[in-house]
Amino acid sequence: MKHMAAYLMLVIGGNASPTADDVSKALSSVGVESDSEALDALISELDGKDLSEVLASGEALLAKFGGGGGGGGGGGEIDP
Repeated sequence: MKHMAAYLMLVIGGNASPTADDVSKALSSVGVESDSEALDALISELDGKDLSEVLASGEALLAKFGGGGGGGGGGGEIDP
């Protein structure tokens, strides 16, 4: 998750196609170590893809989860 967060921040910052080195440097600048295997997998998964389309497809998958739900039940009456 940390790799994806750094990747997205780099894209928002103007880097349209961050490399593994870019992400690693961003993470290390705030004292976070990167996992090279996980980072390489993320970069290869996103290589050549339009990030807007990737995010839109993920949003469609999240819609299947539903949402909301009832609030928590009351704890009973409060004695004055």
